[in-house]
Amino acid sequence: MIQVAAAIIENEQGQVLIARKKPGKPQAGLWEFPGGKLESGESPIDCLKRELREEMQITIEPYAWFGTNDHHYGEKHIRLIAYKARFIDGTIQLVDHDEVRWVKRHELGEYAFAPADVKFVEMLAAEAGCSIGHARPAEDATVVERGIGELSSIKSTLKQAYDNHADLRNAAELEGWKAEERDNVLNAFQSNDVHSVLEIGAGPGRDSLFFKKHGFDVTAVDLSEEMVRLCRQKGLSARVMDFYHLEFADRSFDAVYAMNCLLHVPKAQLPGVLTEIKRVLKPGGLFYLGLYGGMSTDGIWEQDTYEPKRYFAMYPDEEIQRIIQIYFQMENFHTRDMGEGSPHFQGMLLRN
Repeated sequence: MIQVAAAIIENEQGQVLIARKKPGKPQAGLWEFPGGKLESGESPIDCLKRELREEMQITIEPYAWFGTNDHHYGEKHIRLIAYKARFIDGTIQLVDHDEVRWVKRHELGEYAFAPADVKFVEMLAAEAGCSIGHARPAEDATVVERGIGELSSIKSTLKQAYDNHADLRNAAELEGWKAEERDNVLNAFQSNDVHSVLEIGAGPGRDSLFFKKHGFDVTAVDLSEEMVRLCRQKGLSARVMDFYHLEFADRSFDAVYAMNCLLHVPKAQLPGVLTEIKRVLKPGGLFYLGLYGGMSTDGIWEQDTYEPKRYFAMYPDEEIQRIIQIYFQMENFHTRDMGEGSPHFQGMLLRN
């Protein structure tokens, strides 16, 4: 576990200091509350005083513990310890960041924060009596505590399940409602001057091929090697990759397409995945997200017909909209009935 301290620095106008990590740094392009890693034997307060002198050339005075948040970035476990602090003096000079801003609390939701910092954004908004979106429920903390071993197991199970069913999915007929969804996305892409498209969780590449045939520059990624093999057989540019760590530069794509793949992300990990998608999407870019939901689940779906059985995270409609709107502008949300006793489909067209 790595311990990191973060400073919640507020000025006389009630604005909070936030900083954006520069290219080449971990979490590049994301905003955070400034601070840094604790050295051996160092207290969080001493760490913050040192880090702000070294990284911004300013003097601060931490005066009150604000909160602690445990977060997993892949296999790295971070414990982020936040303190409220006063600005004393100095002129900000940037080392690890490329921009800083003083923002009102109700404006914090307009910025894409590193996942570990999101909890403190929500706490600051709650203190001020304003809302910037969804505060993750307490049950998420229990998921985080399961640690990196369980996330690795979830990924391994998904990979095996989709490797096992790759040929079956490749041969299956496309359901009519899915074709309608895809046609609507095509219209949105065409009317918004989209050229480059990233499909995550691309499966055998049927949708990627559809978009390629309509003139888009398509990149397909999937966790399953068998799925990627089938994508490449179709002449697609395809790579084995999960969506927790997208190996693309910031602002690489005009649009991201995700049909029924993020429902396999544990709820505690969803903020990090959404942040990663936001990072590779150009400003103003489109994000189509399809999920199953209308009920609340976060675990192995025992009714699953696949072997091994897959992990499903599903959300009631209002809850998933609150979460998504922390990161993206919601342009359209709609549902499709899947039959009595079944989850329904949630379709979203989002803008970065």
